[in-house]
Amino acid sequence: MPRNTVTSLSTVIVTGIAALLLAGCGSPASNEPASSGAGAQSDTTTASDENEAGASTASDEDEAGASSAQGEAVLSYGDTSYSAQLEFCSLSGTEDALFHGMAYDDAGEQVGYLNGDFGALTDLPHGEARIDFGATAKLQSTDEFVAMGTVAGHIVVADFSDTDLIVVGGAWDQAGTQLPTATLKVTC
Repeated sequence: MPRNTVTSLSTVIVTGIAALLLAGCGSPASNEPASSGAGAQSDTTTASDENEAGASTASDEDEAGASSAQGEAVLSYGDTSYSAQLEFCSLSGTEDALFHGMAYDDAGEQVGYLNGDFGALTDLPHGEARIDFGATAKLQSTDEFVAMGTVAGHIVVADFSDTDLIVVGGAWDQAGTQLPTATLKVTC
C-alpha cells in the first residue's frame, strides 16, 4: 500500500475514534419542558406552590441519585479491599465488560475512581481494572494507582453472566510492584 494511503487511512481511523469519544461527552438533556410563547405559565405563583415544587424536586433528585448507581464492584488483594459504586456497568453477553465509578476504602472514605474494561471473556480474556487514587471521574489518571490484570492481559474469569463478573488476576501498583493476586467482583 502506498505511504500516503496508509497515512490517510490512519487519519480516518484516528478521526473516527475521536468522534466516538466526543459523542459521549455531550451534556445531558434537560428535564425541563420546552415552553412555547403561547402556552407559557405566568410568573405569579404562591409560596405554597413554590414549597410543593421544591419538595417535589428535592425528592425527585434523591430518587434519581439513589437510582443512578448501576451496580457495585469490589477489588481485593491480600488484606486490602476497595469497593466502588458504579455509575456505568455493562456486561454484554459473554464477551465484554465495561464499568466505572467512585472507589472507597474499607472505612467508607472516597479514595479514587475505578475504571474497568475486559474483553473476549469466553476465549482468551484480557483487560484491566484500575483505581486511580485521587481521581474523581472516568478516564482521569493519577500518579498513584492499583491495577489488576497482567501486561499480557492474562486473567481468569471465575464467573460471568449478564449481571455478575468475577475475575482473578495479577495486581500491581504505580511503581510496578507486584501485589498479591487480586479478585474483582462486579455486579450490575
